[in-house]
Amino acid sequence: MKQRLPRAGVVALSALIASAGAAGISAAQPNSAPARHVLLISVDGLHASDVTTCIAAHLCPNIESLSAAGTSYSNVSTSEPSDSSPGVVALATGGTPKLTGVYYDDSYDRTMFTPPAQLPTGTVQDCSGPPGAEMQYFENLDTNAPSTANGQVGTRTILNEAIDPAQLPRALINGKCVPVASNDYLRSNSMFSVAHAAGLPTAWADKHPSADVMVSGHGTPNAVDDKFMTEINADIIPPSLVDTRGRTVTFPLPNPTGDPNGFFLTDKVGNTEAYDQIKVDAILNQIDGLTSAGKPNHNVTPAIFGMNFQAVSVGQKLVDPQLSCVRSNNAPGCDPTYFPGGYEPTTLQFTPQLSGAISFVDQSLGSMVSELKAKGKLSSTEIIVTAKHGQSPIDPSKLAKIGHAEAKVVTNAGVAIAQNTDDDISLMWLQDQSQVTTAVNALLADKAGANTARVQDVLSGQALADRFNSPLVDPRTPDLIVEPIPGTIYSTSIAKVAEHGGFASDDTHVALIVVNGARLTGTHDNGGGNVVNDKVTTEQVAPTVLAALGLNPGKLDAVRIEHTQVLPDFNM
Repeated sequence: MKQRLPRAGVVALSALIASAGAAGISAAQPNSAPARHVLLISVDGLHASDVTTCIAAHLCPNIESLSAAGTSYSNVSTSEPSDSSPGVVALATGGTPKLTGVYYDDSYDRTMFTPPAQLPTGTVQDCSGPPGAEMQYFENLDTNAPSTANGQVGTRTILNEAIDPAQLPRALINGKCVPVASNDYLRSNSMFSVAHAAGLPTAWADKHPSADVMVSGHGTPNAVDDKFMTEINADIIPPSLVDTRGRTVTFPLPNPTGDPNGFFLTDKVGNTEAYDQIKVDAILNQIDGLTSAGKPNHNVTPAIFGMNFQAVSVGQKLVDPQLSCVRSNNAPGCDPTYFPGGYEPTTLQFTPQLSGAISFVDQSLGSMVSELKAKGKLSSTEIIVTAKHGQSPIDPSKLAKIGHAEAKVVTNAGVAIAQNTDDDISLMWLQDQSQVTTAVNALLADKAGANTARVQDVLSGQALADRFNSPLVDPRTPDLIVEPIPGTIYSTSIAKVAEHGGFASDDTHVALIVVNGARLTGTHDNGGGNVVNDKVTTEQVAPTVLAALGLNPGKLDAVRIEHTQVLPDFNM
């Protein structure tokens, strides 16, 4: 069902954004005059309810303008699991983990082998031993990332974009032990590979150099022409740096020597905003017809380009290491009245650090729109603002950090775990798959008793196979998935009060706004302010991007195999 509201009713419009869901619906027709550019922005952590709150509080005038001119989707669900990797894979490919094989940035494959850099020094990885290895595709792949070979010393920098081949997992293919590059770990193509094959320029800015796993497409490592993969988990944080636009970006909590006991980009919202600003400036360069690095590019702005923001996600989960007396162990300068990031108790209004992060993102979006307008490209650009994932819990009273209690229940039952990836969900791969029933029964018995692991549901067997693939057939599918009571985090970290990855509404119910840029110039015949209440998923973004550009969404593997459909009324 679609509603159209006048622009003056935008606050009422945003108030309609509620209740999560996920399903495909009939495709809308692409614009009769296709866009020349699609700017895709993921504001990681941005719930649909956050848009309602920030508009009502007058914190996000640019998001309000986008909502008033475009189409908002009220029933949006992210990928499940709602981790960053399957989240951005969903946006780029239109596929679920069942197709793409990407369950998390830290997962497991029963047929692959450990990277040579993680083996004892002098050991050669020739894939001769038993298969089965942890699959890590995040900052661990960076050149200078900690490894066995370098004594676990890391010197990663923010602008380091190089991958160390020795950090790549190995696979036995045609009798040869070969590294599996990031994009080839992904099993499907993507909107970038489809656009690239059609001769259109593409670009993407992300938080790890390894982000190729999420966007380029299987077998097409160069599908993203202009990659700007800055490292969010850099070891070295200078007091300031000059970015690709010539802007001096200042980090309020630097770590110039890479001290492992020092601070990181995600230890201060201001640090994260400075990091995000580097990517924003890369996008502004591209709007100007330059490369992300600010080099001449024949005045070419990519057909598909965009980035993800980290500031809101950090603002939702961070316990400040200086202001928090608990985290700083009562160090001088801590504030006994400090309340962690996220949402205020009872009212669920934004805490100051989250409010500041949302305002920063809103201003950044405004700068992109202004630059598009100044360069005469706004009317030919489709703008999509959404999120790879939400964050849980919104209500701080529901928070329960209990450590790896679910793993303890399973191991106490005599079951050996090959890999347990847990945040506010647990994905388990067992060493012996015949023990799945034993593990599940132990978890259910715990649930029926003291419920030390705060189990809400355990997904295994046929139910797991129906939703994903059978773990007996697909070497990447977890043997079981533990869904805890919402608000549970399988950690005891004092650095965070929220997490993502799970299937709960707070994790998955995110914002989604699609705007034809012509409506922002005042030259479009139709007003915006539409709300679509049909259930949609973020997987539907990829075919929508292709449709907006006048390309065939059916070129996507996800459209053909999983029947992912274009968002309804995206051009209305």
